Amino acid sequence: MYWYRKKNTYYKAVIATAVTALFLSCTSSQGDGNVIRETYFDIPGYFKTEIARLTQEKPMVDKTVVKDSLSETKEIQITDWENELSSFVSVDLNKPVYAGILTKDSTANKVNITSSDPKIDIALVEIEYSEHGEPTAFRIQRNIQNSLYETHETLHYAKGKGYSLEKQQSVLILGDKYYHIEGLFKHQIAPAKSPGP
Repeated sequence: MYWYRKKNTYYKAVIATAVTALFLSCTSSQGDGNVIRETYFDIPGYFKTEIARLTQEKPMVDKTVVKDSLSETKEIQITDWENELSSFVSVDLNKPVYAGILTKDSTANKVNITSSDPKIDIALVEIEYSEHGEPTAFRIQRNIQNSLYETHETLHYAKGKGYSLEKQQSVLILGDKYYHIEGLFKHQIAPAKSPGP
């Protein structure tokens, strides 16, 4: 009886070791098998920084708003940049829903990111860079479709120059709508110095 217990204890130890090794190998292979997601430029972070800068600088803007056939242009000072640039902040290429769907193509000073799945809202993100590697311009195309409406949206932002949002929307029952908002930054020109005596 003693040897049976000793042998039984030995087998239990072997089985426990084997199960632990099997568990660790499975855990390890799962960890090794995880696909490393590509991270893209942090668009929300960039525009939050721009919002803070513009809020502090308070630039004057020539703003044009077009709704269907009605158009109005005013020179104004934007008081709520967070609201004004909210469409740009909402574009986050690093959301898990985009994992494995986006494709990046780069040239010397431009990055194009496109989607291979027409069901997601991002169609194109184009980022232009200066020779120093700083982003200077964005062009974003989004398409949103569901049972109630279909929206095609194009966003432009050029640092120090201006921004625009163009939206074409087909809404069930209400029909087609068109919106275009454009803001051009007015640069303050220092007065010319008068010539000396």
